[in-house]
Amino acid sequence: MRKLGRLRVALVGLLIWGAVFVLGVPVLAVEPWSGTVSYSWRDQAQLQVGYRVNELFGFELAYRDLGLQELAGNRWQTRLLLTPGDRYKFQTGYDLTGEHYFVGGQANIPLNQNLRFVSEVNTILPVSNGAKYLDYLMGLQIGIGYNHYLLAGAQAEYNLEEDHEPELFVELDLNWRLPKGFGIRVQPHIGVEGNFHHQTTIFKTWPNKLETGLVVGQEPGGRWDVGLFLRY
Repeated sequence: MRKLGRLRVALVGLLIWGAVFVLGVPVLAVEPWSGTVSYSWRDQAQLQVGYRVNELFGFELAYRDLGLQELAGNRWQTRLLLTPGDRYKFQTGYDLTGEHYFVGGQANIPLNQNLRFVSEVNTILPVSNGAKYLDYLMGLQIGIGYNHYLLAGAQAEYNLEEDHEPELFVELDLNWRLPKGFGIRVQPHIGVEGNFHHQTTIFKTWPNKLETGLVVGQEPGGRWDVGLFLRY
């Protein structure tokens, strides 16, 4: 029965991708495809391929981490993306490796010229009996200069059947554009209770919109990671 369930999921996925090719090609004018390939010391090889049917709908197939500490490790995933405007994004999908459903969304709402309310929510639900997880973040994003931002807010990752306390944090997103398509992005994250991690990205944007880069960072717990990526 379990193998039959996986077969059904695979068939549904093939039908969706078939519909994308049949119906989506004449709808889009430019740049329907997107993709990222990366390799890092801790996360190993990861990939993501996306296809936009139109401005509202898109699909994604990926092999990467779900972003939860409790469900660590790279997994095959498929997602349906819904973007009803510039302020909101929604997605629903299936973890083909671990057999989890997930549904979530993001909001980015301008309050004035230099202030935005941002939030992210992702719910992980097992196919059969198992723990249900919620991963969320919300806060205020403040512009502190050209392409530089400060995010102050709260976040948590927890089992829905257990009590939790959100982590209060401050995060900087500092970006510098350099000549010949190069750039540097520095993202330190400081938790009120002492949690600290950071990531620095050195990248180059090529004339064909291809972007390549080197990422160096320190994860929560003090573990370092180094990786390369290629993104289109």
